[in-house]
Amino acid sequence: MSKGGPVSEEEEKRILDALEEGKTTRQVARDFERAPSTVSDIARRSGLDMAERARMKKADIARTCYDSVARIKLIGRGMDKAADLLPQITSPRDLKDWSVAVAVLADKRRLEETTDPSARGGEIRALFEKMTAEEAGA
Repeated sequence: MSKGGPVSEEEEKRILDALEEGKTTRQVARDFERAPSTVSDIARRSGLDMAERARMKKADIARTCYDSVARIKLIGRGMDKAADLLPQITSPRDLKDWSVAVAVLADKRRLEETTDPSARGGEIRALFEKMTAEEAGA
């Protein structure tokens, strides 16, 4: 429930400080027991563009949550680790677990690389070609 009544200068300053810290209009409204429209009015009078902030925040979330380049690098690190572990595998069960892990990593990498799930990714193909060449040289 909103407090109602006028917002004091001190409360307005604290509201602006909270908005500057990156809190959303709704979070600030809840914290100060004010209507979201009151918080928006204070922000607008002070020159804060809350719509632009919301767009930037969504872009930051999208960049961090949906960063395919970072996911591809992580998958590559997993493949590197799997390659390092292969010489240490001695039991059939460990080999099976290793094989499943490599298959999942390869599949996820392929999915990251292309929108066509039936297509093979170029880098995965290159990795397998490199592995084949290394085996032939060994």
